[in-house]
Amino acid sequence: MFPFDYFKTRPLPASFQFKLDDGTQLFARHLRPDDASRLHAGFGQLSQLARRRKFAEPVDKLSDDVVRRLTEADGTHVVAWGAADLARPDEPGLGVARFIRLEHEPDAADVAIVILDEYMNKGAGVMLHACLHISAHHNGLRHLYYDVASENERFIRHLKGLGAEFVGKATGVTRLKCPVYARAWDVPHTQPNGRRFAQTLRRLMAVEFSDLDMEQMDEHIVVP
Repeated sequence: MFPFDYFKTRPLPASFQFKLDDGTQLFARHLRPDDASRLHAGFGQLSQLARRRKFAEPVDKLSDDVVRRLTEADGTHVVAWGAADLARPDEPGLGVARFIRLEHEPDAADVAIVILDEYMNKGAGVMLHACLHISAHHNGLRHLYYDVASENERFIRHLKGLGAEFVGKATGVTRLKCPVYARAWDVPHTQPNGRRFAQTLRRLMAVEFSDLDMEQMDEHIVVP
């Protein structure tokens, strides 16, 4: 590792491979229209707890509007990343992260991230979250907003460790605002999660385009 790696920033390739902390090899890419069926399949694998924390109310299936917004992301106002486990080609995927630019605040966007339970705490969520920050930076965004189930105290603490500030609270939902980070140097390093996020940003600066997507990964992606 070189010190200047903490200052580097460049757009991510459209698809790439990334190794998690436990050695799991992931494939990540932007979502596409043909991912709709995988999104529905992945949603079916989410636990009730994950669904409640994501939607703050009982949800049995994804709406067509949600799926269309994810799979028809324009890469500027809506950006959506998905990831899959290369060792498990029969699975629809392990997670999705997206942002939607706010019309009334064009230099900010709303964020949503969902990871399958079995991939929690392995770095998959951190990687997808970091992808959003890099994409946001290169789309001219300065802040990201998060609506988090108030019971999800762990993720709220995580965001605050990254410098997020409390914005408001509605029924069962806490809203936070975080600066956009594209360089590891800019991330607060006082908390372990901040240092981990910074390291992930640094590693993402080294990933290269992988064309595994077109033929070999056609059945790998993704969950909402």
